[in-house]
Amino acid sequence: MACVLLTSFFILISAHLVESSGVFELKVHSFTSTNSVCKQSCDCQIFFRVCLKHSQDIILPETPCTYGTGMTDILSVDSISSSAHIRVPFFFKWPGTVSLIIEAWNAESSNQSTKNINNTISRLGNKRTLAIDKDWSQEVHLGDQSQQRFLWNFSYRVVCDEFYHGEECSDFCRPRNDAFGHFICDVAGNRICLPGWKGDYCAEPICSSGCSEEHGYCEAPGECKCRFGWEGPLCNKCQRYPGCLHGTCNQPFQCNCKEGWGGLFCNEDLN
Repeated sequence: MACVLLTSFFILISAHLVESSGVFELKVHSFTSTNSVCKQSCDCQIFFRVCLKHSQDIILPETPCTYGTGMTDILSVDSISSSAHIRVPFFFKWPGTVSLIIEAWNAESSNQSTKNINNTISRLGNKRTLAIDKDWSQEVHLGDQSQQRFLWNFSYRVVCDEFYHGEECSDFCRPRNDAFGHFICDVAGNRICLPGWKGDYCAEPICSSGCSEEHGYCEAPGECKCRFGWEGPLCNKCQRYPGCLHGTCNQPFQCNCKEGWGGLFCNEDLN
Protein backbone atom coordinates (compact mmCIF):
# COMPACT_ATOMS: atom_id res chain seq x y z
CA MET A 1 0.00 0.00 0.00
CA ALA A 2 1.42 3.35 -1.00
CA CYS A 3 2.43 5.89 1.62
CA VAL A 4 1.23 9.34 0.66
CA LEU A 5 2.73 12.42 2.26
CA LEU A 6 0.54 15.46 1.82
CA THR A 7 2.45 18.49 2.94
CA SER A 8 2.18 22.21 2.80
CA PHE A 9 5.40 23.60 4.07
CA PHE A 10 8.19 25.88 2.99
CA ILE A 11 11.77 24.91 2.39
CA LEU A 12 13.55 28.23 2.38
CA ILE A 13 17.30 28.19 2.06
CA SER A 14 18.75 30.33 4.92
CA ALA A 15 22.02 31.43 6.47
CA HIS A 16 22.60 33.17 9.77
CA LEU A 17 23.92 36.58 8.83
CA VAL A 18 22.36 39.91 9.70
CA GLU A 19 21.28 40.98 6.22
CA SER A 20 20.90 39.35 2.84
CA SER A 21 19.96 40.39 -0.64
CA GLY A 22 17.39 37.69 -1.37
CA VAL A 23 16.07 34.20 -0.63
CA PHE A 24 15.29 31.04 -2.58
CA GLU A 25 12.05 29.34 -1.51
CA LEU A 26 10.67 25.88 -2.15
CA LYS A 27 7.27 24.46 -1.18
CA VAL A 28 6.72 20.70 -1.26
CA HIS A 29 2.99 20.09 -1.57
CA SER A 30 3.00 16.30 -1.81
CA PHE A 31 5.37 13.35 -1.97
CA THR A 32 4.01 9.94 -2.98
CA SER A 33 5.74 6.56 -3.30
CA THR A 34 4.46 3.26 -4.74
CA ASN A 35 5.92 1.38 -1.74
CA SER A 36 6.59 2.25 1.85
CA VAL A 37 9.10 5.07 2.13
CA CYS A 38 10.26 3.54 5.43
CA LYS A 39 12.31 0.45 5.97
CA GLN A 40 9.66 -1.37 8.01
CA SER A 41 6.33 0.43 7.91
CA CYS A 42 4.60 3.64 7.02
CA ASP A 43 4.74 4.67 10.67
CA CYS A 44 8.06 6.47 10.43
CA GLN A 45 9.68 9.84 10.37
CA ILE A 46 11.28 11.58 7.45
CA PHE A 47 12.67 14.99 6.48
CA PHE A 48 13.41 16.86 3.27
CA ARG A 49 16.67 18.53 2.30
CA VAL A 50 17.47 21.12 -0.36
CA CYS A 51 20.89 21.79 -1.84
CA LEU A 52 21.46 24.86 -4.01
CA LYS A 53 24.76 25.16 -5.85
CA HIS A 54 26.47 26.75 -8.83
CA SER A 55 25.35 25.69 -12.28
CA GLN A 56 26.57 22.22 -13.30
CA ASP A 57 25.89 20.41 -16.57
CA ILE A 58 26.22 17.15 -14.65
CA ILE A 59 24.75 17.39 -11.15
CA LEU A 60 27.13 15.98 -8.53
CA PRO A 61 25.25 15.57 -5.21
CA GLU A 62 28.46 14.91 -3.28
CA THR A 63 29.94 18.34 -4.07
CA PRO A 64 29.39 21.26 -1.62
CA CYS A 65 26.16 23.26 -1.70
CA THR A 66 27.90 26.47 -2.71
CA TYR A 67 24.75 28.63 -2.60
CA GLY A 68 23.28 27.12 0.57
CA THR A 69 21.41 24.16 2.00
CA GLY A 70 18.36 23.68 4.20
CA MET A 71 16.23 20.98 5.82
CA THR A 72 12.72 20.69 7.16
CA ASP A 73 12.00 19.50 10.65
CA ILE A 74 11.48 15.78 11.11
CA LEU A 75 7.99 14.95 9.86
CA SER A 76 5.77 12.03 10.73
CA VAL A 77 3.86 10.33 7.93
CA ASP A 78 0.73 10.43 10.06
CA SER A 79 1.25 13.95 11.35
CA ILE A 80 2.97 16.43 9.07
CA SER A 81 3.35 20.01 10.24
CA SER A 82 2.09 22.51 7.69
CA SER A 83 4.19 25.25 9.27
CA ALA A 84 7.63 23.63 9.07
CA HIS A 85 9.98 25.75 7.01
CA ILE A 86 13.60 26.86 6.64
CA ARG A 87 15.14 30.14 5.42
CA VAL A 88 18.55 30.26 3.81
CA PRO A 89 19.19 33.67 2.16
CA PHE A 90 21.87 34.51 -0.38
CA PHE A 91 24.32 37.36 -0.01
CA PHE A 92 25.41 37.98 -3.57
CA LYS A 93 24.08 38.91 -6.99
CA TRP A 94 21.58 36.22 -7.91
CA PRO A 95 23.20 34.26 -10.79
CA GLY A 96 19.94 33.22 -12.45
CA THR A 97 20.97 29.68 -13.43
CA VAL A 98 21.67 27.24 -10.59
CA SER A 99 21.75 23.53 -9.80
CA LEU A 100 18.92 22.45 -7.51
CA ILE A 101 18.83 19.16 -5.57
CA ILE A 102 15.81 18.07 -3.50
CA GLU A 103 16.04 14.98 -1.30
CA ALA A 104 13.75 12.93 0.96
CA TRP A 105 15.43 11.13 3.88
CA ASN A 106 14.52 8.61 6.55
CA ALA A 107 15.23 9.98 10.03
CA GLU A 108 17.23 7.71 12.35
CA SER A 109 16.07 8.05 15.96
CA SER A 110 15.04 11.68 15.49
CA ASN A 111 18.45 12.43 13.95
CA GLN A 112 18.60 14.49 10.74
CA SER A 113 21.97 13.11 9.69
CA THR A 114 22.62 12.78 5.96
CA LYS A 115 25.85 10.80 6.36
CA ASN A 116 24.25 7.39 5.79
CA ILE A 117 23.24 7.39 2.11
CA ASN A 118 21.16 4.25 2.75
CA ASN A 119 18.62 6.52 4.42
CA THR A 120 18.02 8.43 1.20
CA ILE A 121 14.46 7.82 0.06
CA SER A 122 14.54 9.81 -3.16
CA ARG A 123 16.57 12.52 -4.86
CA LEU A 124 15.89 14.76 -7.81
CA GLY A 125 18.20 17.37 -9.22
CA ASN A 126 18.67 19.44 -12.33
CA LYS A 127 20.00 22.72 -13.63
CA ARG A 128 17.43 25.43 -14.05
CA THR A 129 17.05 29.14 -14.62
CA LEU A 130 15.26 30.88 -11.76
CA ALA A 131 14.28 34.50 -12.32
CA ILE A 132 13.47 36.88 -9.49
CA ASP A 133 9.69 36.66 -9.19
CA LYS A 134 7.18 36.89 -6.34
CA ASP A 135 4.90 34.40 -8.10
CA TRP A 136 5.36 30.69 -7.44
CA SER A 137 6.33 28.26 -10.22
CA GLN A 138 4.57 24.90 -9.91
CA GLU A 139 6.13 21.55 -10.92
CA VAL A 140 5.24 17.86 -10.77
CA HIS A 141 8.09 15.35 -11.04
CA LEU A 142 7.85 11.57 -11.48
CA GLY A 143 11.02 9.66 -10.62
CA ASP A 144 12.19 6.07 -10.12
CA GLN A 145 14.73 4.95 -7.54
CA SER A 146 15.51 1.51 -6.05
CA GLN A 147 12.54 -0.14 -7.76
CA GLN A 148 10.20 2.49 -6.37
CA ARG A 149 8.34 5.26 -8.12
CA PHE A 150 8.05 8.68 -6.49
CA LEU A 151 5.75 11.55 -7.35
CA TRP A 152 6.83 15.05 -6.24
CA ASN A 153 4.56 18.06 -6.30
CA PHE A 154 6.37 21.27 -5.41
CA SER A 155 6.65 24.97 -6.20
CA TYR A 156 9.48 27.45 -5.88
CA ARG A 157 10.48 31.08 -6.31
CA VAL A 158 13.34 33.52 -5.73
CA VAL A 159 12.56 36.87 -4.13
CA CYS A 160 14.64 39.85 -3.08
CA ASP A 161 14.80 40.83 0.56
CA GLU A 162 13.38 44.13 1.71
CA PHE A 163 15.23 47.14 0.24
CA TYR A 164 16.86 45.02 -2.52
CA HIS A 165 15.65 45.26 -6.10
CA GLY A 166 16.47 44.34 -9.67
CA GLU A 167 16.97 41.13 -11.65
CA GLU A 168 19.92 40.17 -9.44
CA CYS A 169 18.70 41.64 -6.12
CA SER A 170 21.77 43.88 -6.27
CA ASP A 171 20.10 47.32 -6.34
CA PHE A 172 19.74 48.65 -2.81
CA CYS A 173 17.24 51.35 -1.91
CA ARG A 174 15.99 52.02 1.62
CA PRO A 175 13.54 54.89 2.18
CA ARG A 176 14.87 57.61 4.45
CA ASN A 177 14.12 61.11 5.64
CA ASP A 178 17.21 62.43 7.39
CA ALA A 179 20.38 64.44 6.74
CA PHE A 180 21.56 61.86 4.20
CA GLY A 181 18.47 61.95 2.00
CA HIS A 182 14.72 62.41 1.76
CA PHE A 183 13.17 59.79 -0.54
CA ILE A 184 11.08 56.67 -0.98
CA CYS A 185 11.75 53.80 -3.40
CA ASP A 186 9.68 52.48 -6.28
CA VAL A 187 9.34 48.76 -7.12
CA ALA A 188 12.44 48.92 -9.32
CA GLY A 189 14.59 50.42 -6.56
CA ASN A 190 14.68 53.95 -7.95
CA ARG A 191 14.76 56.83 -5.48
CA ILE A 192 11.73 59.13 -5.56
CA CYS A 193 12.31 62.41 -3.75
CA LEU A 194 9.90 63.55 -1.08
CA PRO A 195 8.13 66.88 -1.80
CA GLY A 196 10.54 69.79 -1.47
CA TRP A 197 13.74 67.85 -2.20
CA LYS A 198 15.88 67.16 -5.29
CA GLY A 199 19.24 65.68 -6.32
CA ASP A 200 20.58 62.15 -6.83
CA TYR A 201 20.04 61.35 -3.16
CA CYS A 202 17.27 63.90 -2.60
CA ALA A 203 19.44 65.82 -0.14
CA GLU A 204 19.11 69.24 -1.83
CA PRO A 205 16.14 71.35 -0.67
CA ILE A 206 13.99 73.13 -3.26
CA CYS A 207 13.93 76.84 -2.44
CA SER A 208 10.83 79.04 -2.65
CA SER A 209 9.60 79.81 -6.15
CA GLY A 210 11.57 82.64 -7.79
CA CYS A 211 14.43 82.58 -5.31
CA SER A 212 17.61 83.67 -7.11
CA GLU A 213 19.72 80.62 -7.87
CA GLU A 214 22.84 82.82 -7.96
CA HIS A 215 22.27 85.01 -4.92
CA GLY A 216 19.92 82.96 -2.76
CA TYR A 217 19.94 79.54 -1.10
CA CYS A 218 17.89 77.47 1.31
CA GLU A 219 18.54 74.94 4.05
CA ALA A 220 14.98 73.62 4.08
CA PRO A 221 12.27 73.41 1.41
CA GLY A 222 10.46 76.69 0.70
CA GLU A 223 13.12 79.00 2.14
CA CYS A 224 15.03 81.78 0.39
CA LYS A 225 18.05 82.97 2.33
CA CYS A 226 20.21 85.70 0.79
CA ARG A 227 23.94 85.48 0.28
CA PHE A 228 26.17 88.28 1.56
CA GLY A 229 25.47 91.56 -0.24
CA TRP A 230 21.96 90.69 -1.46
CA GLU A 231 18.49 91.23 -0.07
CA GLY A 232 14.77 91.07 -0.83
CA PRO A 233 12.23 88.21 -0.68
CA LEU A 234 13.87 86.62 -3.74
CA CYS A 235 17.44 87.75 -2.97
CA ASN A 236 17.63 89.56 -6.31
CA LYS A 237 18.36 93.08 -4.98
CA CYS A 238 21.89 94.25 -4.21
CA GLN A 239 22.63 96.00 -0.95
CA ARG A 240 23.84 99.63 -1.37
CA TYR A 241 26.91 100.98 0.32
CA PRO A 242 26.02 101.70 3.97
CA GLY A 243 24.78 105.30 4.28
CA CYS A 244 24.09 105.70 0.54
CA LEU A 245 21.20 108.19 0.40
CA HIS A 246 20.33 109.01 -3.20
CA GLY A 247 22.12 106.23 -5.02
CA THR A 248 21.59 102.81 -6.56
CA CYS A 249 23.68 99.66 -7.10
CA ASN A 250 24.27 97.00 -9.72
CA GLN A 251 26.56 95.01 -7.46
CA PRO A 252 26.67 94.84 -3.67
CA PHE A 253 27.94 97.90 -1.78
CA GLN A 254 27.90 100.32 -4.70
CA CYS A 255 26.48 103.81 -4.39
CA ASN A 256 25.80 105.09 -7.92
CA CYS A 257 24.33 108.57 -7.54
CA LYS A 258 21.10 109.51 -9.16
CA GLU A 259 20.97 112.58 -11.40
CA GLY A 260 21.58 115.77 -9.44
CA TRP A 261 23.34 114.10 -6.51
CA GLY A 262 26.98 113.52 -5.73
CA GLY A 263 29.43 112.70 -3.01
CA LEU A 264 30.51 109.42 -1.46
CA PHE A 265 27.04 108.79 -0.07
CA CYS A 266 25.16 110.63 -2.86
CA ASN A 267 23.95 113.09 -0.28
CA GLU A 268 25.24 116.29 -1.90
CA ASP A 269 22.71 118.28 -3.92
CA LEU A 270 24.56 119.32 -7.10
CA ASN A 271 21.77 121.73 -8.03
